[in-house]
Amino acid sequence: MPFDALVAPVRPNSLVEVLEQTGITTVAWDALTTHKQTQLEKFAPSFWHQHQTLLPVGLLGSVGCMAASGGLAHGLMPPGALFPSFLTLLWLGVMTMLIVLGVFRAHGGSRWEERLVTGHWLEQIGVPQQIATIARTLHRALPGSTLILGELLREEVVLDPYLLLEHDGQMICLGIWDGQRIIAAAE
Repeated sequence: MPFDALVAPVRPNSLVEVLEQTGITTVAWDALTTHKQTQLEKFAPSFWHQHQTLLPVGLLGSVGCMAASGGLAHGLMPPGALFPSFLTLLWLGVMTMLIVLGVFRAHGGSRWEERLVTGHWLEQIGVPQQIATIARTLHRALPGSTLILGELLREEVVLDPYLLLEHDGQMICLGIWDGQRIIAAAE
């Protein structure tokens, strides 16, 4: 047909083409992978969370030690001496301070979670301006692309988020930050 060329659909740009046109260099996948693994190791589960069976044994053992030391001291001291009571009270105070100071804290490990976000709310969810600007530029240039926010969660506290852009099965990292400190960003 002679007019087929006039009604041919426009081929959308690919992710690679848009990156070349805009001159944007993304964060390397190795940097993101290394960062994610380092953060998981840094925010690993506590000793008591990893060894949960030892916590009750340790606490019950300390109560047993307290009773034994009080009984032993009571047997060795002359009648009416206050030392056994003082020793028991001291042991109870030490255990209370260890619990209050968080020595027996059993926090779980951290985990990465990803969620879809829109380009309009990037600053409101904590994405630094530099990364948000690049994300919006690429998101507008690639219709159908999605922005993915990855967050390291530890007891519902968000640590070291990152931002990805996905288009047609290809994914790139646009930035990694911690609060307002940018760890790595597309340029």
